[in-house]
Amino acid sequence: MNYAQTLATPETATDHQIQQNQLNLHTALPAKVVSFDPAKQTVSLAIQIKMQLADGSGADIPPLLDVPVSFPRGGGFAVTFPLKAGDEGIAIFSERCIDGWWQNGSASTPLDFRLHDLSDAMFIPGICSVPKAIGGFFTEGLSMQTLDGSTYIRIKNGSILIKGNIEHQGDTSQTGSHSSTGVISSDTDVKAGGISGKTHKHTGDSGGKTGVPE
Repeated sequence: MNYAQTLATPETATDHQIQQNQLNLHTALPAKVVSFDPAKQTVSLAIQIKMQLADGSGADIPPLLDVPVSFPRGGGFAVTFPLKAGDEGIAIFSERCIDGWWQNGSASTPLDFRLHDLSDAMFIPGICSVPKAIGGFFTEGLSMQTLDGSTYIRIKNGSILIKGNIEHQGDTSQTGSHSSTGVISSDTDVKAGGISGKTHKHTGDSGGKTGVPE
């Protein structure tokens, strides 16, 4: 018989039961992506905090499978990015079973009586450890960028900054001036004031017309 057992009372037994219940209640834990399914937008996760056992030792929590991922979305728009193995974030655990809602997309009575269970995880990517912090953090406004900062779209008061090659589909319209320090080229034609740069002609010195540019 150990010291704790010699002092066992109804109160200490209740305290012990409360402690055990708390150990089985999960709210949020840092996690790392093992794999990503872009079709279902789910991940397999490795929890990064070990489970503490009664003897004080730690044990790995089993991998979490088919965890829904939170991507910013609303009003018919979404921001997406391809998750990769090793990406960090936080797993949050629903108060009730989410299986019915997740499968059907509608309000559902819980299909199980479990509470704050590991199987009801949802993943919010981005929260990271110090070694994974974003280098050269842009502090002047909003930035969408590669982690190394080599390519970005940044917005600050009065300006939009873009670094990287741009591929555009669709029409472009602009009010205001346009300036460039590089070459502007077109496979078809360039017009200024409705005049074609490809087929325009000039009045010749002797009264005729020049040929088109070559």
